Amino acid sequence: MAIILMNQYLYFLRHATAEVIRPNQLDIDRCLIEKGRLQARRVAQFMLRHQIAPLRVFSSPYPRAMQTAAILCKEAQLPSAIEQDWLALGTDTELAQQQLTPLLAEPTLVQQHTLFIGHEPDFSQLISALLGLSSPQLNIKKASLTCLAYCYSNNSFELQWSIPAKFM
Repeated sequence: MAIILMNQYLYFLRHATAEVIRPNQLDIDRCLIEKGRLQARRVAQFMLRHQIAPLRVFSSPYPRAMQTAAILCKEAQLPSAIEQDWLALGTDTELAQQQLTPLLAEPTLVQQHTLFIGHEPDFSQLISALLGLSSPQLNIKKASLTCLAYCYSNNSFELQWSIPAKFM
């Protein structure tokens, strides 16, 4: 009897809409506005409707990402997000790929789902690199959820879908 390894699904959620940067404010300190909180709830409802239940949730340590994660995890009944410095804005794409490798190292007999919450242009660059594209071919909108499948049998990624919150 042959063992069939299941795909692993990676979800990338760009943080929801945050406040406009104010004079003397650092970008790192920006927080969600009401529109962003509503977007995070909309994503959570979408995930519940479609039975998307990641077992692991990782987030950028920036407040707008962690706030998106907190709302999403609470509303969608997901495990609490774990802060990951490599998801912070401006992380080198190669470093991000290196951080993903251990998550993919163990083939599984059950479908695994992992959610990452972070920033642009980092996610467009990372997703494009995972898909084997030489330059970014995506533009991930705020509060957009993108799904990649990782296939163990041929060690490759495939874009499944990418949906902005306004269509959820």
